[in-house]
Amino acid sequence: GHNVVVLDDRTFARTATIFGSRKFGIPHLNKHVLDTCRNLRPDMLLLGHCQMVWNMTLESVRKQLPNIRMAYCNVDPLFDSTNCGRISNRAETVDAVFCTTAGQHLKPFAGKRAGVHFMPNPFDLAIERHRAFATPDAAYTADVFYGIGGVYKGDTRPDFIRRLQAACPETRFRIQGMFGVPYINGAPFMEALSAAKMGLNNSRDNSMYLYSSDRMAQYMGNGLMVFMDRASGFDQLFDDTEIAFYKTEDELAEKVRYYTKHDAERRTVAENGWRKGHALFSSNLVAQYILDVTLANPLSQNYAWLVEAA
Repeated sequence: GHNVVVLDDRTFARTATIFGSRKFGIPHLNKHVLDTCRNLRPDMLLLGHCQMVWNMTLESVRKQLPNIRMAYCNVDPLFDSTNCGRISNRAETVDAVFCTTAGQHLKPFAGKRAGVHFMPNPFDLAIERHRAFATPDAAYTADVFYGIGGVYKGDTRPDFIRRLQAACPETRFRIQGMFGVPYINGAPFMEALSAAKMGLNNSRDNSMYLYSSDRMAQYMGNGLMVFMDRASGFDQLFDDTEIAFYKTEDELAEKVRYYTKHDAERRTVAENGWRKGHALFSSNLVAQYILDVTLANPLSQNYAWLVEAA
């Protein structure tokens, strides 16, 4: 319901000069942000990471438009110290910061200009459009899908996946992004999700309160039944009829084996999770929450994710 002008900062910086270099395009990008705000006079400026947009540019915008409100969204994990530095830096300038982690992990950011708030990864029916729980049996190509962008130094997930595969020999796993198999994105990624029965929502650290990568929205939103570590705290918002929670690797393996063989129950849990996820974390609700908080308005909804800290 708002007039939204979108700027792709990386593309603009890369194409701003004849060299095709983001680095050389950064000053041009910042001038363009300032010029755009001067011309449009927006009520609100929303930044999604946008590390090439300088804080001094935002301060210049505020000088010219003293009533503008600014928000910054960061969907990267807080166990990454570099990312925490980005959040601290941006919180000195904007009015509100939104992270996909909640509770005690946000306390180090206290005392900045901006309050730091939890937001879930949004579920968008225009993007998460598949319903894998309704896929015909013959169209499934995998029982469990798990994809990552790459293996980091000291990453324990490859060994974890090997143990899980060994414990579930009758389960067909599709693993992307490790063991020499490239990660996939775009249309091939969405097609892979639509042909998988279940998805493993596992991060490098599963103990941070209400943290999940966008796997949660991608997998649940496309109708896969999802396995998730109970330590994440999402069992405060979902129950075992909507997500297959586990505490230990043994419990995870047991549930993978069970739902591999019990297809009707798997489909029921997947559909329950799909309905609940789209209801609680819809993109419309998340957008409205960002507006409510950034514009300092009373909360217009009873947002389900405003739960007690762990």
